[in-house]
Amino acid sequence: MRVISERTCSKPKSNTHTKLHPPSASSATTKVQCRWTQEQKQSLRDPGMMSLSDSKVYPERLLGEIAFQLDRRILAHVFQGQKRLYGFTLPNIQDKIIQVSTQPLTGRVDGGYRLHLSQRYADLMDSLKQFGYSPTLHPTFGEFIINSYGILTERPASQTSQDIDLSDPDVLRQVINSTAPEKLLKDLLILLSCLCYMAKNDGKPLFYW
Repeated sequence: MRVISERTCSKPKSNTHTKLHPPSASSATTKVQCRWTQEQKQSLRDPGMMSLSDSKVYPERLLGEIAFQLDRRILAHVFQGQKRLYGFTLPNIQDKIIQVSTQPLTGRVDGGYRLHLSQRYADLMDSLKQFGYSPTLHPTFGEFIINSYGILTERPASQTSQDIDLSDPDVLRQVINSTAPEKLLKDLLILLSCLCYMAKNDGKPLFYW
């Protein structure tokens, strides 16, 4: 079974100025929140579907989209100089670090660049570990979720209720709790917490294309 590594319409673009800051001890044990008004929160409906019931989006696909967005965000952070990330996945990230730091014609290794990429990855993993993320477990878990549930097939219309719901971690947390099998809940919530953390650091929406 093949994991979807790049959306056919578009993918998140890397930010060359992105710099992540490790969470404080208190923030690591609490839910990461994005800005959201009380009025918007009160407009939410059934926790299982929310306003997503008005669109072609199925709650199950949101599970895969959470994993996909975190996957792309981590890769874009590590490989900031790469214009395309087709074929890059978290399980093969070490191989890709070796690949992009090796001159394809001569085989000459850019040791400094390889060390830079490896350090960016290690620093990020140290931050995400504080939310329960395991670099040996969650990359393959994320692939499993993407392959099992799929991802969103189209970008939600901007400023619609659907788009707003996808920007709220509380809505996504409720979707996970009401949709995912119990045995997957803990790890899916870890992925969401990591995604919220990265979104807070780079200043972009939880889901972006």
